[in-house]
Amino acid sequence: MINVLLSSYDIHETWAKDTITPLLHKDMKVLYIPFSFDESDMKNHEVFDKRRKMHEKGIFTAFHYYDIDDIDYVNYFYDNHQSALSKIQNCDIIFLTGGFPDQYLDRLNDFDISDTIRNSNKIIIGASAGAMIQLDNYHITPDDDYPTYQYQNGLGLVSGFEIEVHYCHSDIQEEGLKRVIKEKRLPTYTIPNDGGLLIKDKLIKTFGTAALVE
Repeated sequence: MINVLLSSYDIHETWAKDTITPLLHKDMKVLYIPFSFDESDMKNHEVFDKRRKMHEKGIFTAFHYYDIDDIDYVNYFYDNHQSALSKIQNCDIIFLTGGFPDQYLDRLNDFDISDTIRNSNKIIIGASAGAMIQLDNYHITPDDDYPTYQYQNGLGLVSGFEIEVHYCHSDIQEEGLKRVIKEKRLPTYTIPNDGGLLIKDKLIKTFGTAALVE
């Protein structure tokens, strides 16, 4: 399995191209799973689809740059476990969208596809929440959506380190980094919107402006 952890969808930008280009080719199939929305955005298919299309634009822009046009998604309202399973088995790249990481994992579990993703041996690319849930455990720094600092369980695709997504040197992020390093005692990486991590064969490579906290 190859894992890419990002804060944005912009893998077609200059900061990412040298790292991403060797991973992709035009015959690949991408499957994105837009289950990361807040509960209020999952009331019916119309609301879900409106939110999904906001993510779709960035995903299409990124992969079209690499001449990849075969892009599908799992529909929360019209797909089920079996159809989602089939789509996962037939793709080369699974893209995990940004949003609410704890709710994201709950919905993957509801569809009973978490184990399938863990054992898929696909390229897994995730941005923001889609990066966080790839970890076995992750922290959430307080923001408008999450008022308190907290730890959550992830998919367990990668382990042994922590990340701070959307890193912009804010005071609250700095406090969150100090706390996670003190409490978890794990290597911790900052991932700004123009940075990412590539994990292959358990080796971690930073690219763009992502960095290991010293």
